[in-house]
Amino acid sequence: MALATSVGLAQDASTTAARTVPGYLIANFTIRDAAMFQKYRDAVRPITLKYKGKAVVFNANARKVEGNPQTVTAVIQFPSLADLESFYFSPEYTEVKKLRLASTEGSLVLTEGVVPPQE
Repeated sequence: MALATSVGLAQDASTTAARTVPGYLIANFTIRDAAMFQKYRDAVRPITLKYKGKAVVFNANARKVEGNPQTVTAVIQFPSLADLESFYFSPEYTEVKKLRLASTEGSLVLTEGVVPPQE
């Protein structure tokens, strides 16, 4: 299972069929330059779609209940961690990322998700 997880596959205990585990880009940031951030959003959308990513969360007003989070929370789902890493380290995104870094302050993580067991 550890090896399967490390390559983006999870195996359900009740079957022998391996399933792909989604990859997630999770960002938490504050927008410092709205015009530049809009340029980033316009430029990143087609790149995200090219790598099969889809926004599942984008909220500039998420309710803070613990800690000191930034104002914007975004979660982008990819079919696998490998797809996510292909997106994030691509030449296209490397160039566009400069707009995000210049217009926001915060954090970003890449992680695998969970495939719930079949019932």
